[in-house]
Amino acid sequence: MTNVRIPARFLFLSAIIAALFFLPTTGIGIARSGFNPDEWRFEAGLERVFAEVHGRWATHWTHEVLFEQGAPIATLIFIVFAALFGVSVLIVRGAIALTGSVLILAAILVVFLTGSSHVYLTELLHYQTLAPWFCLGLLASVGAMVLIEPSGARSRSGLILRMAVAAELLAISIGFYQSYVLLGFLIPALVLIRVDRFDHRQCLFCLLRVLIISSAALILYQLQRDATIYALDLKANFRFSGGVDIAVLADKLSALYWIERLIHSGGLLGMPSFYRRLFLLSVAAACILVLAAAAIAVFANSRLAAGGWAGGLRVLVGGLGALFILPVLIWFLYPEPYLIGRSIGFVGFIFAGIVLASATVIAQAMEGMPVSRLVLAGGMSLCLVFGVSQAVASSHIWLLFNQTAERDIELADAIVERARLLDGFDVMTTPIRSVGEPFFPPLKFGSFQTPSVFHRGVDMNSIFQVRNGANDYAGSVLTPPQACMGFPAEGAVFMAEGTLFVCFEDLTPLPAQSTCFPLGGEVTGALCYSGKMAVLIGQTCADINLGTGQIVATQLDEAGRSVRSNQFAWQAKATEMNGLCHRFVETADLPFSALRIEHKLSALETAWMIEYDVKDARPLKEIFYKVN
Repeated sequence: MTNVRIPARFLFLSAIIAALFFLPTTGIGIARSGFNPDEWRFEAGLERVFAEVHGRWATHWTHEVLFEQGAPIATLIFIVFAALFGVSVLIVRGAIALTGSVLILAAILVVFLTGSSHVYLTELLHYQTLAPWFCLGLLASVGAMVLIEPSGARSRSGLILRMAVAAELLAISIGFYQSYVLLGFLIPALVLIRVDRFDHRQCLFCLLRVLIISSAALILYQLQRDATIYALDLKANFRFSGGVDIAVLADKLSALYWIERLIHSGGLLGMPSFYRRLFLLSVAAACILVLAAAAIAVFANSRLAAGGWAGGLRVLVGGLGALFILPVLIWFLYPEPYLIGRSIGFVGFIFAGIVLASATVIAQAMEGMPVSRLVLAGGMSLCLVFGVSQAVASSHIWLLFNQTAERDIELADAIVERARLLDGFDVMTTPIRSVGEPFFPPLKFGSFQTPSVFHRGVDMNSIFQVRNGANDYAGSVLTPPQACMGFPAEGAVFMAEGTLFVCFEDLTPLPAQSTCFPLGGEVTGALCYSGKMAVLIGQTCADINLGTGQIVATQLDEAGRSVRSNQFAWQAKATEMNGLCHRFVETADLPFSALRIEHKLSALETAWMIEYDVKDARPLKEIFYKVN
């Protein structure tokens, strides 16, 4: 059977209806959500290291070169809509077999609703200047796989050309956002499921082409990433250039059931229990549909292109594999122990594609029976329930984004207004440091909270640069140079040693340090532990500002195994307080046996390293007395 051909008039009509839903919900949400801490930095022109750190060379070209001066929010919203609508159309043409105008129109709309409204994608769309390019990455990955799916007779040269284009599209998708290339593998999963359309031979050759173009795409991606870095004279310092530790991989395997449950319940964003149950019930219903389609494939062999036990196995592998393996795969490929919801913002599209394809297999096997159309309608209804529930949950998240952004602006303006009363303060030149984090009445949906730009530990706060023209970004410290009460109390904003401090909590200065380790070599600083703080302390800021790279302090157990690691990244500014210079990170106040301190220039390059036994700890004054 041939692929569904969707007439242009249906595409146009479905695009209008989809836009009528998208613009008043997601579109308005993007426009009104305000900036998160990352977007404030991007607006100030800071930390735009998409190619050289994150390896996202295509995002670098679009965000930093083509749209260097920014783009109107309406343009960004249009690109997001067009990309997500295109993804929906391509999934529908692979998932359904019926060509009735109403069914095609309904299928496109439910896939669009289910995919574009998912709460994980909503979190991504809050990054409004990056979201269009990441969504284009989704479209590129799906389009690449559509080019190589089985579809009648092809010339050898035409097939080779399609495969070459598909490989380049996959490379571009990886270059936009690595994890979003995984959505494209939904298309070969649909080929596996659609035993009513593709025989085993077609399926096998399709999977072989997927393997070939995926390998070629990885090579192309690395070549184009390196070419981008060379052409734009960037310095490569890739965030994830090392492999995945075997121990970390084993831990992840042991937690697989837990992470799958979190993924499919919305738990990665802490959704309320009602929505978690509803999402899980929807996924369970999708699994039942896949199992039913597999059973139909086994027992209705004569009605299908590739039935029998092999056909049933195909349906199971394609359906359950796409539903449970594709979303979690990126977790195993990255060395970090956690999974971020926005990195799998495409799961709504996977859900819709699997449900519609499974329902189509059942309907095709029952062709001619009145129940066949009810099965496909039931599959669409399941997608509709899932999509509407995601849209309702996302509406709450958009509101949180907007309220948090408005609070940040009000707080920043109040701080500047208070600071203007102080002698020596100039918003353009005076360094600003926040201490602790502000107490706000909680803005939550379930346990989901969006971080404030004044959140504890935000080391690059650019809100004063964007709103007030400050020359540099504000930093954060964990203790003040003098006792203070939380803003807006009297004395919460004060000048000390040429720096403006803003206390958000009732805090006292850092006590005399007794658990310290010299940095060693020609570096005259020390690393100290004080409660739940790790503090780099230097007699001058030059002692602990090492230019490039970061200081990494790794605590070890008796067997020499790492138990926790603290990183003092270059962007966390040093702060002069009480005659010394400090840099802070939060840590766990737990015992350790040894300490390794390194100056890491990159993931693979270390400038120096020194190790201590925990018994080597000394008071700070002894270390600096020896130096002097």
